[in-house]
Amino acid sequence: MSRLPRDEALIRTPDRRLRVFVSSTLGELAEERRAASRAVSALRLTPVMFEAGARPYPPAEVYRAYLAQADVFIGLYWQRYGQLVPGSHISGLEEEFDLSGGLPRLLYVKAPAPDREPRLADLLARIKEESSASYRSFRTPAELGRLVRDDLAVLLSERFAAAGRAATAAPAGARAVATAPAGARSSGRLPVSTTSLLGRERAVDEVAELIERPGVRLVTLTGPGGVGKTRLAVAVGERLRDRFGAGTVLVPLDSVTDPGLVLAAIGRAAGTDLARTGAPVEALAEMFGDGAWLLILDNLEQVIQAAVGLGELLARCPGMAMLATSRTVLGLRAEREYPVPPLPLPADPAAVPLPDVESWPAVALFVDRARAVRPGFALTEGNAAAVAEICRRLEGLPLAIELAAARTRLLDPTALLARLAASLDALGTGAVDLPERQRTLRATVDWSVGLLEDAERSLLEVAAVFADGWTIQAAAEVAGLAEDRALELSEALARHSLVYLDATELGPRSRMLETIRGFVAERLADRPDADQVARRHADFHRALAEQADRPLRGADQGEWLERLDAEAGNLAAAMRWYLVHDPGPLPHLFRVLWLFWALRDLEREARSWVEQLLPAFGTLDAQAGAELAWAAAAIAIDTGDDAAALAACQRLTPLLAGIGDPFLHAVSRLALAWTRPITGDFDGALREVAVCLEEFRGQDELIFTAMAAYTAGSLETALGRYDDALGHLREACDLAERAGDDWLNASPRVQLGILAVLRGNLDEARALLAEALGLSLAARSTAVVTLCLSGYAWLAFAEGDPERAARLEGAAEGLRRRVGQRAWPHLRRVEADLVAQVRQRLGAGRFDQVFSVGGRLTQREAVAIVRDQG
Repeated sequence: MSRLPRDEALIRTPDRRLRVFVSSTLGELAEERRAASRAVSALRLTPVMFEAGARPYPPAEVYRAYLAQADVFIGLYWQRYGQLVPGSHISGLEEEFDLSGGLPRLLYVKAPAPDREPRLADLLARIKEESSASYRSFRTPAELGRLVRDDLAVLLSERFAAAGRAATAAPAGARAVATAPAGARSSGRLPVSTTSLLGRERAVDEVAELIERPGVRLVTLTGPGGVGKTRLAVAVGERLRDRFGAGTVLVPLDSVTDPGLVLAAIGRAAGTDLARTGAPVEALAEMFGDGAWLLILDNLEQVIQAAVGLGELLARCPGMAMLATSRTVLGLRAEREYPVPPLPLPADPAAVPLPDVESWPAVALFVDRARAVRPGFALTEGNAAAVAEICRRLEGLPLAIELAAARTRLLDPTALLARLAASLDALGTGAVDLPERQRTLRATVDWSVGLLEDAERSLLEVAAVFADGWTIQAAAEVAGLAEDRALELSEALARHSLVYLDATELGPRSRMLETIRGFVAERLADRPDADQVARRHADFHRALAEQADRPLRGADQGEWLERLDAEAGNLAAAMRWYLVHDPGPLPHLFRVLWLFWALRDLEREARSWVEQLLPAFGTLDAQAGAELAWAAAAIAIDTGDDAAALAACQRLTPLLAGIGDPFLHAVSRLALAWTRPITGDFDGALREVAVCLEEFRGQDELIFTAMAAYTAGSLETALGRYDDALGHLREACDLAERAGDDWLNASPRVQLGILAVLRGNLDEARALLAEALGLSLAARSTAVVTLCLSGYAWLAFAEGDPERAARLEGAAEGLRRRVGQRAWPHLRRVEADLVAQVRQRLGAGRFDQVFSVGGRLTQREAVAIVRDQG
């Protein structure tokens, strides 16, 4: 029996995450089903589990529909074969397996099974004989949970890695390309437009053919703003989806102004975390490998200096191609330019039949967009000349034509032409250094803005202060309006095609095309209240950050990370405003936002803000000075700058006695504990962390208590105090479980695994390290993956295989080196002890040889060695 087509599935779970169907008999494996469900949910996937009586549908219809929309199949088997499907000779259990043929399968069989029913035994024998599936054995629900979590993490890393974050939001079968609402600018997603792409069929063919030519790795679509470069690039990406099997990733760069952050933006769009990496090219090359990827880099002209890094990334990833949009070429030798022309202009309508006029792409675009706002609109003998002249005056620029067509809601083409002609003539003397078409587009935008009511125009100008979209609440606060009025005016602006609504998981979000925003920003700058608007914008996002302080440190961290992620551009704009106009709030904001920056690969930009404020350190009071010094220390540790971390702690230490905020006092102690091992003072570090841990426990600080406990356990392990370390590391694991943080959950498990090796409990160590590796792969954290490799190196050495230990330790060091990381100071001694012991066992020459070989391994190759070991 074949699976139902996806578009015919009758039942859908409400989320858009990857769905994992769990098949089993219900009664005998109830506890195991719960363990599998928890493991699936822990990876931020959706478990799809049929329960008898849970839905008012016949059972077979329900699980068939569930399977039709599933992305991964998990089968759990023990002794029972299950009831036969009415009208069939097989059970639902066997039918579910047969229906899963098109899905990745993970199968698990519980042992022992002394009373296994013959028909189940036959099914398992058939499964074992088929080359398409195999299964693993387990004994307890806990063991099953670990296996499921581990195997799913590997499956996602290897089979679905191309999708990154976008895959968790997309329907099955979408590969790395997820869909988003028309006009969406979400990183990694190809927007699905609700309007047709007219007049670009030839361009799509030509660009697609160019990219597919042997040796062509980089194509840049050039042209003026508004010519349609982005729409063309997205259409080409859709055309080539099957050609680039690893994935197609859209990287919007319209809000990126620092060329040094372009590679980090690529990482975020592709779903990899470059936090604490000093060499993002290495990290991206490690992630993309030699897979067939297409990167669509949109709006590169403002960060053109990033071209060198992009060229290096291309050189390191032989299967990758790039499609860039820019107003200028990048200047790389590998680059092929494709100038995007305006839409072909119509001939004189008086000289050709009406159907021929309507077939011209520019006119067809105008008519199509006019019908969107005025359904009865049609090209006639009476208005064809006016429409053709409008398209000629706008020189075939799609954005200008769409803006003009939107005005047909109120104006006929003849009146529209008269208004447009007057506006264009008025702005005919625009800046001479702008391209002519850009001057025409500016005139079109000016004319379109001129049709607004005063209140609509005012809100549009205020909206130009937002860096990457805004909510209705934000617009109301910054514009000084009631929310209902802001909503009303925003809807009017959307009708005028000057803003558009982007439906996000966090709710609707208004956005403005950058071309329009840049022009309107000039109008805002000329207003007498421009400074007040900028202050209200900064104050609104300051309040948002301060509101996130407590949730970021607790179990609601995930929700608030998403909210802050949506406002990253606006938060950065607020930081820059405060640096210039009112730096007083910044130390507190730096302390609050550190976790967000650390988990979203934003610390490089944040570090520049902190460094700009450090010269004013001596003018700050004890509270602000401590927050600034703490943020400087934490960011320096994350980015591997030991000297900067020590300097920050030298500023922080004299302030401890005057800190009245209990949390700030505790977290300052933690920063000192993190940095003291740099100078070898492990005992001092342990004293500091003991003090801060006790303070945290009295404050209900979930995340930071876990960090402190993990730090204490790591230090105690380094000092040989194994019993104390065991207690602290277990406490860290428990707290991290409550927080639901994979990165924080994995780290203490690695240390527990190393501790188990040091205490001679190798089976326990193997289970802990396997669990930690699954978590670190799920979190896509190179830092924790390298910790796991070091843990497995300890295990290999204890099992009498020093060469494997040297190779894995070399792999860990090589991965860190390539992405610009170092082990955290409090972890370095234990790792150094292992290296010394392995070197002594193998001899210096042999150790260096094997270590060097390991240093060249990719992450996947290193993990494969670990799998063999396990």
